[in-house]
Amino acid sequence: MAGRGELVTGYTPGVAFPNGGSICRTMCEAARRVEIAALGRRMRGAVLDEVESAWNAREPHRAAEAMWLTLLALFYTGDLDSVTDYCEELSRDQEWTRSPLRRGLLLMMRARVGLETRAMGLAAEMFRSLLAEMGAGPLRTLAVAWLTEALVCVGEFDQAHEVLFANGLTGRLNSGPAERAHILAARGNLRLATGQFQLGVDDFMECGRLLKSLNVANPAVIPWRSRAALGALAVHHRDLARVLAEEELAAARRWGSPRSIGVALHALALARRDEASTAMLEEAVELLYLAQAGAALIQALYDLGALRIQQGNVTGGRTGLTAAAAVARGCGNAYWVTRTDAALARSGEGHASQALTPQEARVANLARAGYSNRKIAETLFLAVRTVEFHLSSVYRKLGISGRAELSMALSLTVS
Repeated sequence: MAGRGELVTGYTPGVAFPNGGSICRTMCEAARRVEIAALGRRMRGAVLDEVESAWNAREPHRAAEAMWLTLLALFYTGDLDSVTDYCEELSRDQEWTRSPLRRGLLLMMRARVGLETRAMGLAAEMFRSLLAEMGAGPLRTLAVAWLTEALVCVGEFDQAHEVLFANGLTGRLNSGPAERAHILAARGNLRLATGQFQLGVDDFMECGRLLKSLNVANPAVIPWRSRAALGALAVHHRDLARVLAEEELAAARRWGSPRSIGVALHALALARRDEASTAMLEEAVELLYLAQAGAALIQALYDLGALRIQQGNVTGGRTGLTAAAAVARGCGNAYWVTRTDAALARSGEGHASQALTPQEARVANLARAGYSNRKIAETLFLAVRTVEFHLSSVYRKLGISGRAELSMALSLTVS
């Protein structure tokens, strides 16, 4: 039998350890792997080696939750091919998959890999299937967070809100700190996507505080600084955006995961908006291709295309947008296909920002910053009806349906 160990505390998402109790050595070792990965120091290679060694010795096979934590540590290294291979091997092991818990953990990990790569829609369906059979607990909270994230990736914002609301996660959060951090990140993503930029920044900053309290510094866990940086840009806090993005890039380079570095480069390029931004975005795209990224790659390609067009390189910009559309189609992501196709149509008509009147541009930028129609009216000394009229004109000229699409459309048309 495995020996007993001290109760592990810290970042172990989806696992509830007994209060004041002890856990077996296998669980201690599995939890330690996750904690080492979460620290994000220059130990990515060591984590990869230790997971392989434990796997060959079949150590984590003894306990379902130990296997979950071991796969999670491997997931944070960015070696998604190995995660997939291990899941496939386990799925063929009838002894291991005998229990619903073990089958559920495998489905959960497969869904998470799909969300990171090119299967966001399928990932959402897998998370829904899991939630239909899960009871209350930390793993359910984590599944809700990841389902919300998947729905945001494919543009299903109303459904994402409904999932959070149905699980009591739209207000104050009372779950464990690790799961609460993931809920805050998912909710922050939803708020940024729907134009609630300051609320989104607040969620990501709180997420960061929680992760720091758990000694989580690795952006491969949650890239909260990059997301907060993009929200800060939307509310014109450029200094904060740059500081956050620079911190995340430094942390990502320490860990060495291509995806994490690519995501951080993307955010910093947008925060800087200088002569180095195009090259940084191009490097981000290369790394995200290497990481087999899905949504993160689409967004980086989209923003690279937008930036090139703003710099007068319409041909290069359209190349980036076309690549974004191709990846979106390959992922089956209709939401981003529509966005990129609309951006390509606008870019073919010349610089669309010239089609907006100065007043329309002012109204559009305030709406993008999260101002309500009434607040915009008060700021610009206009009637609310006039603001509504201007916004309707902006939506028509940009070929979008409402505020949820305004930020991305303006990133292409308004500097």
